[in-house]
Amino acid sequence: MSEQVTGGLDLYLRIGLAVSVQGRSEEEKAATVVSISPGELELELSTPPSQVPFQEGEKVDIKYWDARAVLYYWDAKVVQISRPDHRHVTISISGDVVVQRRRSHRVHSAVPFSFTVIEAAETQLIDQRVRDSTTHDIGVGGLAFETPLPLQVEDKLEIHLHLSSSQRVNVVGWVVRSEPVQGEGKDLRSVALMFLQLRAEEQSQLLQFLADSDTGNRD
Repeated sequence: MSEQVTGGLDLYLRIGLAVSVQGRSEEEKAATVVSISPGELELELSTPPSQVPFQEGEKVDIKYWDARAVLYYWDAKVVQISRPDHRHVTISISGDVVVQRRRSHRVHSAVPFSFTVIEAAETQLIDQRVRDSTTHDIGVGGLAFETPLPLQVEDKLEIHLHLSSSQRVNVVGWVVRSEPVQGEGKDLRSVALMFLQLRAEEQSQLLQFLADSDTGNRD
């Protein structure tokens, strides 16, 4: 279900919020909100792009999922791109927020998954594969888990979720929180991951899985 709601950017976005930006290339870029002003916001891309990611004047979509599996997105336009690193992007937003409200919520479920590190601040982690992770909780916008790997905020992972013996969902995500914890006598990181590049078919599979899990938890 979609609806349009009104209000200033500060009602829906905050400094430090993880969002995604999608332009003409249709590739979603992970970014963080670094400043907000009337009608505009400045984003910092999670990793410095090798080339200019957008063109000034280009139309883009800004979106994020909240913890209740509500998707917020805006039609926007690129105003300015920083030089020479192209990492900071100023976005102009006009018009109303479009909201898609989902029935499914984040659920506490131990879903097995494997992942490969595709971008990392510690370069020795890149291409490392972990085959036997499980989620602490999962929603349509992301998941949380623990790992001994020293993952950092803005690292990017390729995830293979095993929803059932016959059902797999593959998605790219980036780390939005990584904190040290103690577990079974060894140092671990508690990691929260935000999904990027989740295709419509796989999103539907994940939504159905979450709905079924949520129903089972209430029984």
